[in-house]
Amino acid sequence: MSCVVSVVNGFGLSSSSSSSSFSTTTTTSIRRKRIQVQKRTLLTSLTNNDEDNVFSITALSAGNNDGGDNNDNTGTTPATPTIPPATTVLVVGGSGRVGGSTVRWLQELAGRTENNKLNIKIKVGGRTKKSFEQAKKRGVLPLEMNAEDDFIQLDWAEWNEEQIETAILSSSDSNNNIGLVVHTAGPFQGRTDPTLLRCCIKHNIHYVDVCDEYELAVTSKELFHDDAKQLGITAVVSSGIWPGVSALMAANAVEKLEEQDENKNNENSNKADTIDFSFFTAGTGNAGPTIVSATFLLLATPVLAYRNSKKVELEPWTEKRMINFGKSIQEKSVWLLDNPDVPTTAVSLGSGSSGIPNVSSRFGTDPLPWNYLFGAMKAIPRSILYNREIMQNFALFSEPIIRVVDQMVGSTNAMRVDVSNKDNTKTITSLIVHNDLEMAVGLATAAFAIEVLKSNNKNGDNDDDDEQQEQQQTIPSGVWYPAELPKQARLNILEVVKEGTITYEV
Repeated sequence: MSCVVSVVNGFGLSSSSSSSSFSTTTTTSIRRKRIQVQKRTLLTSLTNNDEDNVFSITALSAGNNDGGDNNDNTGTTPATPTIPPATTVLVVGGSGRVGGSTVRWLQELAGRTENNKLNIKIKVGGRTKKSFEQAKKRGVLPLEMNAEDDFIQLDWAEWNEEQIETAILSSSDSNNNIGLVVHTAGPFQGRTDPTLLRCCIKHNIHYVDVCDEYELAVTSKELFHDDAKQLGITAVVSSGIWPGVSALMAANAVEKLEEQDENKNNENSNKADTIDFSFFTAGTGNAGPTIVSATFLLLATPVLAYRNSKKVELEPWTEKRMINFGKSIQEKSVWLLDNPDVPTTAVSLGSGSSGIPNVSSRFGTDPLPWNYLFGAMKAIPRSILYNREIMQNFALFSEPIIRVVDQMVGSTNAMRVDVSNKDNTKTITSLIVHNDLEMAVGLATAAFAIEVLKSNNKNGDNDDDDEQQEQQQTIPSGVWYPAELPKQARLNILEVVKEGTITYEV
């Protein structure tokens, strides 16, 4: 499969010569037949611009194989297959530390045998070439990247949709069709319009984001889940390390607890009743000022929790607990902080009709005085604390101090998820610890992206490809929270995230 990955601080829109969407009333069988016709047409002419005959990589797959062994054992030499245009993956926020880490891990994971050695060329986008070059100097982006071939100027936060679409489409050529957008450019707090996902749906592009704003995530699902299913588009929102992998840990723990249930009709059985998320990061986790800015914004955000199956809003940075994160970290203090994993797991997991009745999330950091500084910051008027521009500027101003502290305390990231039954007689605990948050979040985000690519990959040129793809697809079409992903996709992603862990107990 040949892929081109583009990393952009902006919206990813299809560069295929056909940008029209399938009709929302198109049935699956008609769509499959149409795809087969389109595929045959492509193999005879890759430059055909007829809308009804253009092969849409984004609607059909995230690429194709690179002409592997198709010998049918008849003794005849198989014809060399025509290679379709490459697939472009747009990673929003690629010049930042989270996006840059995602780029590096996409390169690494895509080249591995178990991922069919996806051939990825990366393009990075941002506001200026200066930020691109600085990211290279800091080691955020690979040194072999160059501005002429690998940089696209985009300002996803300030430009309107038309400007962004023009920039994205002009960055592609006949060999690059956009097949996946990975949105890593936070902070997401305060945003409620999924403009980027809307553009992806319009142009038949698969999508993954690391959104940690629940209102934005739920709006994305409510608005576009049905359209994505109809069009064959796969989208995963609120992915990454936490939220993201932490939700997969919860899904695994709930499954393990309820598998031990010998009497599912017994009120005191092992049905999952409580999920407690606990997170610890030393310093900023080496993840940059955007993480600090997002934390400031979260201090102004009411904490969404579930108590006795009722959604409640709680005061952030309260209800302190001491949590043991294993031998390498031991006990740390954590406080309530908003996390979209809470509502998404509460409504998505569990065998009961009402989901998981009690769910909450807490976070703590090192050094300890920083935790009390966060608590004191709540005294700042919410209108200031929730001002994205002010908090980002404050985080940038504080960056020299942040870097000094990071060098002192390290960048370890730990996630613990406890799932208990109603009378607390049984608890399943999952624990994942990485030595560096920047590494972990990039690895996790890339793992979600690779799983989407693999789920929408075509291998071969037979008319049965669509049926084969359906059998191999681990993430179906639609807009999904991580907690909703099928078991095989969950296990695949968790296996990838296992790399580089200090502790892995899942």
